[in-house]
Amino acid sequence: MDQIKDRLAKDGCHINMNVLRRAMQIPEDIEWQPGTREYPDPTQGLMANPFPKKKKKKGKKGKKK
Repeated sequence: MDQIKDRLAKDGCHINMNVLRRAMQIPEDIEWQPGTREYPDPTQGLMANPFPKKKKKKGKKGKKK
C-alpha cells in the first residue's frame, strides 16, 4: 500500500492512507449469507388503484316467450 500511495503522490493525486487501506482491503464481516436474502415480491410498494372499476351486478333476466 505504501508503494501505491507513493505512486499516486508522484502522479499528483494525494490520498489519505486510511482511505486507501479501506479501499484495498476486503471487509472481514459478512453482511449476508448467500441464499438467505429475501427479495420483495413485485407488488410490494405499489400504490393501490385509486380508480378501481366497479363490478357490474348481474340480475335475473326474465324468461323469453
